[in-house]
Amino acid sequence: MIRDESREERRQRAVESLGIVESGHEDRLDRVTRVARAVFGVPLSSVTVMDHDRALYVGRAGFDDPESARTDTPCSLVTDTGEVITTDDARVDPRFAHLGAFNDNGLGFYVGHPLLDGSGNVVGSFCLMDAEPRQLSADEMVEFRDLAAWAQVELLAEAEAEASRATQQALLPEHPLDVDGVHVEGLCLPSLSVGGDYYDHGVVGRHVHVAVGDVMGKGVGAAIIGSSVRAACRAAVPGVTDPRALGEAVGRIERAVHNDLQRTGSFVTYFHALLDLDTNELSFVDAGSGLSLIVRADGTVQHLAGTGLPLGLDEQEHITETTRLDVGDRLIVMSDGVLDVLDDDLDWALEVGRLVTRADGPGFLASIAELTHRRLSRDDVTVVLMDRRA
Repeated sequence: MIRDESREERRQRAVESLGIVESGHEDRLDRVTRVARAVFGVPLSSVTVMDHDRALYVGRAGFDDPESARTDTPCSLVTDTGEVITTDDARVDPRFAHLGAFNDNGLGFYVGHPLLDGSGNVVGSFCLMDAEPRQLSADEMVEFRDLAAWAQVELLAEAEAEASRATQQALLPEHPLDVDGVHVEGLCLPSLSVGGDYYDHGVVGRHVHVAVGDVMGKGVGAAIIGSSVRAACRAAVPGVTDPRALGEAVGRIERAVHNDLQRTGSFVTYFHALLDLDTNELSFVDAGSGLSLIVRADGTVQHLAGTGLPLGLDEQEHITETTRLDVGDRLIVMSDGVLDVLDDDLDWALEVGRLVTRADGPGFLASIAELTHRRLSRDDVTVVLMDRRA
């Protein structure tokens, strides 16, 4: 078959724009193919994506090969034509004569359905294969089309989720911060593909900034609001080196996002700290968070209790509190999703203190990540650690 080169170029660009090639094998697409095997009693089923001359089996059941040459699979016929392709007996069908691996495995039945993106480009195919020739009844073809629709939803959803995850992670600090004996490191684990938590850190003159925001809710809506808060923070904070101005800066952040929060019925808990590297004075504003603490060098735990309300509720003056972060002390700032993965959400400060005392910074964050994975938090989990090492 002669391909329409302009159509093929659009199709390849559509595949690449969805990030399907990079995301690779997906369990959710395997699930579709496993159901298809059970429903139709066939040994093989796949969700296939063509990447140039490769056929990538991003979802598969009944075989383990992750890819083959495009010329070896009848899914290329579906991709090239954009039509449902089927045959009563592939062994005598000239359209299948050139398909090396398909014929080498003695397959006699195939039915494939194109999977389209929102612009109508063929970005994949969903198929059934069997050794013996057969024909789907009218009712079976309806079921097959329903499963193809499910496969299409999952394929596009996974691609969109992967792109969203990558974009949101790219907005977080790229590297830990090390400056004059202070180490700052964080993690942000959304419960869905994206979430409403974010954290940031940076240096302004002789001052280290740390911020954690937690938007009410989760998912894409919360992520959009979280990005707005991050942008407002980046605009309001860069010039702040005076602790007395920190509360005013948080007020500017709130004013920048207040209308958006009111219109969406949302709010944001927010914590912002400023460490003076010369005096070790730690200034902070807590807007409804209440989930920050300092583990002192001697192992004692100090809960940093703020008085502010979350951003977006009522007009308020943001009060700057002060304490110290001396050598050996560690500041931990968290979102409330952490409470879901701890043993005791009432004595969380003591439990976090014990986790910090038993490990270095990366070890503590790894412990939180492991707990999040094992206990499946119902909310986004964000933790930032500031370690005053020298």
